[in-house]
Amino acid sequence: MFRKTHLTPLILIGLLVIHDSCIDLIDGKNHNRGIIIAEYPANGSASGQNMCYLPAWFGSDTLRKQDIVIDSDSAFRSFFAYQTYAGPGKNSCRSFVPETIDFTKFTLLGNYADGGCDVAFTRLVEPVAKHRKYVYTVKVRESGWCKKLVFSMNWVLVPKLPPGYTVEFKVK
Repeated sequence: MFRKTHLTPLILIGLLVIHDSCIDLIDGKNHNRGIIIAEYPANGSASGQNMCYLPAWFGSDTLRKQDIVIDSDSAFRSFFAYQTYAGPGKNSCRSFVPETIDFTKFTLLGNYADGGCDVAFTRLVEPVAKHRKYVYTVKVRESGWCKKLVFSMNWVLVPKLPPGYTVEFKVK
């Protein structure tokens, strides 16, 4: 026989779980670790220009989840294809000029990740000399039970990828 006294703890635990999933992240800031020099764009982007930092093909569900390594000016220009992307509403990307990157010193990495209602990302890039690669891990910290509404390409600048090195991407 199930008594009322057994229900009270179960109800309290259920309410605690619901409450915990609805509160904001304790630390809602993004964090960069390892050999990451800076987030890209370093100065944030002007209001309405965030979409201009997405590749032109970003509308495709399959392609947007690709992991990106850009290590030259020509690859950067062709990847973003600003001349053909109109951008959202009145904020056209046609005249948008992205922050410059010195590709003789840096490589730009993008690691797509998404999460629920409140999301923050911890980004870590570590060199693994033994395997001649960088490992780029994005840890998604989220709260809330809503659909995956927040996403990021997690653009970061790292020291120039040495010749023969690859990049391994992980999302946790």
